[in-house]
Amino acid sequence: RVEEWVNEAVEKGAKVLTGGKRISASCYEPTVLLNPADDALVSTKEVFGPVVCVYSYSDMEEAIDRANSLDVSFQAAVFTKNIDKALRAVKRLNGTTVMVNDHTAFRVDWMPFGGAKASGLGVGGIHDSMEEMTNEKLQGTQEQEPKRV
Repeated sequence: RVEEWVNEAVEKGAKVLTGGKRISASCYEPTVLLNPADDALVSTKEVFGPVVCVYSYSDMEEAIDRANSLDVSFQAAVFTKNIDKALRAVKRLNGTTVMVNDHTAFRVDWMPFGGAKASGLGVGGIHDSMEEMTNEKLQGTQEQEPKRV
């Protein structure tokens, strides 16, 4: 599937910066695609393979709107030296985690991890997993006066 999606993106104009080839029957090279078409599968679906897409932009707000327009939402990364731009991007991006000047593979056990919108089935991480596996129950007890015999 990954190979088919990459080939489709290339046919629609994406440039392969690295990778783009099958290594074996079940492995694919880590691949970087530059400017795949908006309607390419790699641009509209979650690849779940070693593929990253890089899109050119001239206006950051336009880039954020483009990212937020998808029906899937997982993690995002912003690379900048400008803290105001970084904080604005973190606030506006719909990712469940937005990394600043680091890649999206960063994770520690205590941080929430999961998708939003059509991505994933809930949120992981210690706190969220414990809540998901816990059924709350309320017990109501009313004190009764002891009966005299």
